[in-house]
Amino acid sequence: MREIEKKNQAQSGRVGGKDNAVYFNKRTEDRKTVRQLFRQLESTKEYAENNYYKLPIESQDQNLIQVNAYWNDYAAHDGDEGFFSGNIIYATRNFSEMMLALAVIDLPFESPEHKSEADNRAFTFTSASPVILFHEEVKEADKDEDAGQILLSQNFYRQDSRYKNVGNERLDNFVRDEFLTSTAYGCQIVLTNPTSARRKLNLLLQIPMGAMPLQSGFYSKGRPVTLEPYSTTTMDYYFYFPTVGKYPIYPVQVSSAKGHIAGGEKFVFNVVKELSKTDKTSWAWISQNGTEKEVLNYLENNNLNRLDLSLIAFRFRNSRDGGDGEAFYKKAIQLLSDRFAFHPVLWSYSIYHIDEPRIKEYMPHTRLAQRSGLWLESPLLNIDPVERRTYQHLEYKPLVNARAHTLGKQRKILNNRFYDQYHRFMEVLKYKAKPSATDELAVTYYLLLQDRIFEALQHFDKATPQTLEEQIQYNYLKLYISFFEGDTATARTIAEKYKGYSVDKWKNLFVNALNQLNEIDGNEKPKNPADKEDRDQQLDQLASTEPSLEFEVEANQVALQYQNLTELTLNYYPMDIELLFSRKPFVKEDHSHFTYIQPGFSQTIQLPADKSTFTHPIPDQFDGSNVMIEAVAGGIRQSRAYYANNLAVQVIQNYGHIRVTHEDTGKALPKTYVKVYCRLGNGQHRFFKDGYTDLRGRFDYVSLSTGELDDVREFSILVMNEDHGAVIKEAKPPKQ
Repeated sequence: MREIEKKNQAQSGRVGGKDNAVYFNKRTEDRKTVRQLFRQLESTKEYAENNYYKLPIESQDQNLIQVNAYWNDYAAHDGDEGFFSGNIIYATRNFSEMMLALAVIDLPFESPEHKSEADNRAFTFTSASPVILFHEEVKEADKDEDAGQILLSQNFYRQDSRYKNVGNERLDNFVRDEFLTSTAYGCQIVLTNPTSARRKLNLLLQIPMGAMPLQSGFYSKGRPVTLEPYSTTTMDYYFYFPTVGKYPIYPVQVSSAKGHIAGGEKFVFNVVKELSKTDKTSWAWISQNGTEKEVLNYLENNNLNRLDLSLIAFRFRNSRDGGDGEAFYKKAIQLLSDRFAFHPVLWSYSIYHIDEPRIKEYMPHTRLAQRSGLWLESPLLNIDPVERRTYQHLEYKPLVNARAHTLGKQRKILNNRFYDQYHRFMEVLKYKAKPSATDELAVTYYLLLQDRIFEALQHFDKATPQTLEEQIQYNYLKLYISFFEGDTATARTIAEKYKGYSVDKWKNLFVNALNQLNEIDGNEKPKNPADKEDRDQQLDQLASTEPSLEFEVEANQVALQYQNLTELTLNYYPMDIELLFSRKPFVKEDHSHFTYIQPGFSQTIQLPADKSTFTHPIPDQFDGSNVMIEAVAGGIRQSRAYYANNLAVQVIQNYGHIRVTHEDTGKALPKTYVKVYCRLGNGQHRFFKDGYTDLRGRFDYVSLSTGELDDVREFSILVMNEDHGAVIKEAKPPKQ
């Protein structure tokens, strides 16, 4: 019986889990059928072209990818076989370096299944593809007899050869045997506190007898030092010996308030005129004493990043008319150039040798270049702010201006980032005698962002496409401007050319333009937006499928304009006309109070599916009467009284769109002026935005980059056309 109960419980659990999955899957499908609500316009974002992932232009320099063991391995790879290097662990300083390292290594992205076996203390790994394997092993180490706890050390080094390099390691190059006269030496003091207590100490420092201090140094000096627990501090001072001899030094002494603590080892300097053991393989010696051939050979076979190249600058100054110095200059500068080892001191001799190509390389790194403005074009010096990373083109989206016309004497840019960028670009242009075609294209874009259409058209005409590399950008701006000019034929030609473009970002822009052109021509709008991630296209598509209803009453006729509706109910309320004028001025139309009154008459009307307009006569019983007519359909409730105009205005309230057409012809009315006021939560009325309908007769009366929609309670919309009259509409903010 227990086994049967367990089986029944298990089956019950599986059925329950299956039912839960079905339930949640159904809920997921149900969510897809719910229409998306209005989304407020997001904050304006600043876009820049990034050659490296999410890195500003000022971070894209020589410090981004630095030399290390992995890149040395890659440089030494002959390319005949796959490239593998265990030093890939060092190419992890940032995301860009890691991606580049993975891009060049020949490990498979999809690794096959490897085999591994463990037998007692032995482990066997059999790879099915190339791998890089890291392992760690614990081994017994030999005892270091010289190991000890160092609290104080004092060492000496030659200043011009402070370090030596062994493989990839940089080591101290301390001097113990012989010291040269008239040569700068340094003393390094290292003091360590290996205890957990904070120590306040005093140091007594002296230079050797017979030595002279350097770099504003001293003969003898006391210095207080505070060492935190388990911390180390270092200090250096410099000196030289004017004459040969043997000179002792009073070693560094450390004391505290309680007395002497430690002292350095005694040392006697053996100062000579010439070293008995000279390291003729070091750069310090070869650069000063080697032949030109030895110097060139050393430069060719050593890491130039570790060398002080200024040490050979004296060799560059010689005859300018074909002497040996000029020959060495040409060979050395070419060798350094081939290895990308620029050094400003050496390159400065290009002026001495009148080497024009090298002068052009040297001049951008001088103070003259820094003081010559943001842009310059000359035979020896070219200053490009983009190459020097002082300026880059930026784009801003979305950016919607509240006013279509200038308010006051000057036009204002309210977005601070765009304001700075625009004036930065103007600062660059003032250094140019004439803007280039690319500059004119950028000016056009920035003026369009400010709705300065007429000025943008003037500059766009100067952006000759024959000299532009930015062809797709030019063509999109031409398409965009064609909408302003009403040239739909040109706009369609351009959009058709790029509708299959390989880059989705650009393709979606042109496909969206085609969709708008089709709507202008009266064709059915596509069911799905070109770019599903684009907020404006999404709301545009949702607005086109949202039920809408507008109607007017004139000459005893109810003229209906509708979208996505099949039937509606007309309710008639006899009323006194003064009721309309006794209401608050802001409320042009209000039917809410009629919902509590029994209509005098009601009728249901079937609407033609293939039309968007329908006219229905007012019943004879209301002929000549003042009557409020209420239309109810698809969750929409509208009411109207008599007033004259030739405008047909559709308000798509859920998405903040209106569409203006001619009442008789149904033709879209572009360039119709729309002015919007809003009522705030505190009851105050204020201006919200204005503008003009586009070629489709559409206008977005809600979207603003200033984020003021949250406090809006109601809109009052004035639609005014010079030829067809005016009408006032009211609307609630879209649901979000």
